[in-house]
Amino acid sequence: MRRDSPSLKPFLTHFLAWIGFILYEQSILLVLGTNRFSFVETGLTFLLNAGIFYANCLLLLPWLYARRRYVAYALGVLLLLVFFALMRYVLNRFVFPFVLGGTVPAISSYTTLWAQALYRGVYFILLSFGYWFARDALRLEKQKSRQEHELRVAEKNLMEANLAFLKNQINPHFLFNSLNFLYAQVYPHSEETAKGILLLSDIMRYALKEEDNGKVMLEKEVQHLHNYIAINQLRFSNKLQIRFEIVGSVQFMMILPLVLITFVENCFKHGELSDPENPLTIRIKTANNQLLFHTRNKKRNGPKEKSTGIGIINTQRRLDMVYKERYSLEVNDEQDYYTCNLTIEL
Repeated sequence: MRRDSPSLKPFLTHFLAWIGFILYEQSILLVLGTNRFSFVETGLTFLLNAGIFYANCLLLLPWLYARRRYVAYALGVLLLLVFFALMRYVLNRFVFPFVLGGTVPAISSYTTLWAQALYRGVYFILLSFGYWFARDALRLEKQKSRQEHELRVAEKNLMEANLAFLKNQINPHFLFNSLNFLYAQVYPHSEETAKGILLLSDIMRYALKEEDNGKVMLEKEVQHLHNYIAINQLRFSNKLQIRFEIVGSVQFMMILPLVLITFVENCFKHGELSDPENPLTIRIKTANNQLLFHTRNKKRNGPKEKSTGIGIINTQRRLDMVYKERYSLEVNDEQDYYTCNLTIEL
C-alpha cells in the first residue's frame, strides 16, 4: 500500500527558507559591491550557519533551556560559539584557499576574522532563539485550540443527549401545572401529602431543566439530593437512617447536573436503610475547587430492586466527556457494604 510522506514537507520548507535567505543576503552584498559570489564558499558558509542555528534550537534550547538548566545552557552556547568560530577560521584559512585558489583574498586581519565569526554566531543563535519561541508559541496555541474543540464537542454531545432525553418526556409544563393543581387540592386535607407533591415537583423541575452551559450550581445539586432524601423519608414515615454531611462551602461552584444523585439512588435501591447502627452515609466535602463525594451503605438482605447498572455507566460516560482526566471514581463492592468515592476537579 502506497504511503504519503508528510515528513518531507518541513524539510522542504526549511530548505526553501534558507535558499530565500541566502539570495536576499547575497543580493544586498552584491548591490553594495562588498562581496563576490561563489557557490562553494556561500554553500559551505551557510551550511555552518545552519549548523549553529539548528544545534541551538533543536538541542540546547529543548534539552537545557526548556528544563531551566540555564547555567548549562549558557555554557553550551559558549562552546557552540567557540566551535563555530574555529570552523569559520578553518574554512577561511585552509579550505577556501585550497578549493578556490587565488580567487580567495588573503586574510587581512585575524582580529577581524574572529570578530566576524563571533558576530555571525551570535546572530544565528538569536535567530534560532526567536524561531524556537515562535514555534513553541504556535504549538501551545494549536494544543489550546484542540482542547477547546474537544470541550465544544463534549458540550455539544451533552446538550444533544439532554435534548433527546427531554423529547422523550411528558410535556414539562403540563406536568408542573398538574402537580401544582394537586398540591392546592390536597393541602387543606393532608399537609404531609402536599409536601410530598411539592418535593416531587421540585425534583422533576430540576431533572428536566436544561442549563445553557451544561452545568448547574453545586448548591442546587446538593438541594436536589436533600429533596430526594426528603421525599423518600415521607414514603417510609421518616424511618430511614441517613447521615448527610457537608464539609466546606457548596456555593459559587459549578458541576455537571444529575451526577451525584445517581450514586444516592443506587444506595436507596440496594441498601439497608432502616438499621440505626449502619446508616447510609453521604458526605460532600469541598476544598480548593475540588469536590469529594462519598457514599457508604449496608447491603440489603433478601429481594432487591432489579438494576441494569446503566445509570452508573451513563454517569461515567458523562464524567469522561466533561471532566476527562480531572476526576476519579473508586467503587468498593464488599460482602456487606457498598462504598463509592468520587473526586472531581471543578
